[in-house]
Amino acid sequence: MRNKIRTLSTVLLCIFVYTSSLEAQDNNYWNIQYGTRSTLLGGTVIGSVSDLSATYYNPGAIALFPDIKFILSAQVYQLDNYKIKDGAGKGKDLDYSSLIPSPNFVAFNIKFDFLGDDRLAISVLTRQNINFEFVSRIIDSVDVIQSSPGKVAGGIDLSKQFDDIWGGITYATKFNKVIGLGFTGYLAFANLKSSNEVILQAFEEQTGDIASFTDIQNYRFNNLRTLLKAGVGVNLSPLTMGLSVTTPSLNILGTGSAGTHLFVSGLDTSRFQSNYQDEIKSEYKSSWSVGFGAAYKFEKIKLHFSCEWFDAVNKFFVLDTEPYLSQSSGVELTNDLTNESKSVINYGLGIDYFAGDSLSFSASFITDFSAGVENTQTNLAPYSGSNLYHIAGGVSFIVWKTDLTLGLVYTFGSHTVENNIALTPEADGDISQESELAYSQIKVLLGFEL
Repeated sequence: MRNKIRTLSTVLLCIFVYTSSLEAQDNNYWNIQYGTRSTLLGGTVIGSVSDLSATYYNPGAIALFPDIKFILSAQVYQLDNYKIKDGAGKGKDLDYSSLIPSPNFVAFNIKFDFLGDDRLAISVLTRQNINFEFVSRIIDSVDVIQSSPGKVAGGIDLSKQFDDIWGGITYATKFNKVIGLGFTGYLAFANLKSSNEVILQAFEEQTGDIASFTDIQNYRFNNLRTLLKAGVGVNLSPLTMGLSVTTPSLNILGTGSAGTHLFVSGLDTSRFQSNYQDEIKSEYKSSWSVGFGAAYKFEKIKLHFSCEWFDAVNKFFVLDTEPYLSQSSGVELTNDLTNESKSVINYGLGIDYFAGDSLSFSASFITDFSAGVENTQTNLAPYSGSNLYHIAGGVSFIVWKTDLTLGLVYTFGSHTVENNIALTPEADGDISQESELAYSQIKVLLGFEL
């Protein structure tokens, strides 16, 4: 009977672990770009931003703009594709695709006479966005031991919705004719709904024995925090440069709930542990970051370069729950929700080609290295995730005094997932398997400035 459970677990539990790792963008900082042409340039505009996406990339650059326009950037749709080699067993790959609306960015200028040449702007952006659901079912006969056939049934239901929305007010002023200083104060609201459910059952026909494995995890939290972004822009035409600094976030308020349920019966050892807690204080942390960028304009070509360093975030409790006792063993347990990240540096190159006064083409390539910590014991984003690479390109042109931008962004990356799954407390990895997760994404960009 144990062999039958092992076979079913190999198929379904490994799917469960692999699909958890589909949350690749939990640990990537440059996975979303903002603005119209800034998106085509892959965000390589810290030293050369020319629209109100500067509220995020470099607030100091806004003071140097000759004119400010309302900007709405809408990556209309994004197609995500995941492929897990041997995810359902040797020679059986798992594929998952989703077509969803992509996050938006909106920014506009506020004019007051008392500001003089100083600038004030409002912006709203999506810093992280994950919306994922995976469902798998199996009802079948197994014949692990030739003389002992049986029936197995099981299923996995994994879903995660996570949003981190930033709303900011930007103030920018000129230090002199070529240097601008700016600050954006953000209120950030993070919201998570995560549910993982694994149910496995097996029936041995000869003996009538039944074995069951149930593992359910539900986490919810919302959190409000604040942070500051400062920037310096320098215009030494045809050379421009910029420096930006983002502070860690300060927690304001937030609550959440955590529920876990594990039931194992019919194996060598039975287990039962269940707990639910709500009204738990939540905390969500983001890191220091420092960015630098520069650009140089030739006659019809402009080259852009940016890099940004993100500091590590030590392990912290998103939800710090009270310990509880296992109903079957009396052992003290916890269902805390925790997170951590490592330090990373991302780089990017962009290019503009100006075909005329009202027509230009842009392209870029940027890195997006994962900040996930290998072999981490945290469970908000438990896997190291993929190092991603983004390639973007498109065109900007003027129609009836409106700047329109059309483009595509292609993202790709992969990483190896290693699994050690214990079905019993004393076992050190009943199931050990590794596989490669390949990820790709296509974004379609439609943006305009008024």
